[in-house]
Amino acid sequence: MIVRPHVASLVPVIASLMFALSCGHVQSAATEQPVTIRLSTGFRSGNFRPFSEALAKGYGQLMPDVRIQQVDTSGSLDNIQGLEDGAIDIGLSQAGIAYMAYNGRLRQSARPMRRIRGVAILNSSAVQLLVGPRSRIRSIDELVGRRVGVGPDGSGAAVISQALLHGYFSPGDVHEVNATVPQTTSMLLAYAIDAAFTVSSVPNEDVKHMTEAGARLIPIRGPRVDRLRTMYPFFRSEIIPADAYHGMDQPVNTLSVDVVLLVRAGLDDAI
Repeated sequence: MIVRPHVASLVPVIASLMFALSCGHVQSAATEQPVTIRLSTGFRSGNFRPFSEALAKGYGQLMPDVRIQQVDTSGSLDNIQGLEDGAIDIGLSQAGIAYMAYNGRLRQSARPMRRIRGVAILNSSAVQLLVGPRSRIRSIDELVGRRVGVGPDGSGAAVISQALLHGYFSPGDVHEVNATVPQTTSMLLAYAIDAAFTVSSVPNEDVKHMTEAGARLIPIRGPRVDRLRTMYPFFRSEIIPADAYHGMDQPVNTLSVDVVLLVRAGLDDAI
């Protein structure tokens, strides 16, 4: 079962982190003045936002001598770049993007980003692959020669989707389409693309809308998935339950990626 990212379900994690934080009185050693923690919150409608805001609130309640500065970002890539550059102190990311960034395997940057540090695993984001209403596609193998929406260029969803496609297919087998989530939804339902990825918790509102309009989830499984997971070990096997979306009468095998809490290298251990 995939963990939903609602703040209530993350209370034990937040409580544990906050307990650890509350054990110290954090001040700048040089000035004895309260320090400022720059915490990325993601974009306003993103999955990271609720947890980031809950974490900021927890810091404020348990460490009143610490000033929390919330920083809007566009998601995993922005968060990791901010940590690497020292522009933010704490942020969330999909584990796959953190893994590729640390090892210099991002298409956006071949330079290893070695100033990021993992603190905790929070929840999972499922890779949800949909085909349009009345589509005859039943397997991921049938995507050869098809148009597949992977998400906005440079987004976390696009990075994960492209890693999956590049590990599963030969170069040029699939026509990748970059578009916003609303555009991707419209194109899938209008048959302008043949399939689309969403990388998020289950259930997801956009996937719910598409399945209610007749779109279907298709499984991601088979021998080539095992090869993919050797190339990209951050992918985990996952099952989307049968009652997750409209029209589902069977569980769907897929992959998932953990969401992790990261800090910049050199951040005070008391924080």
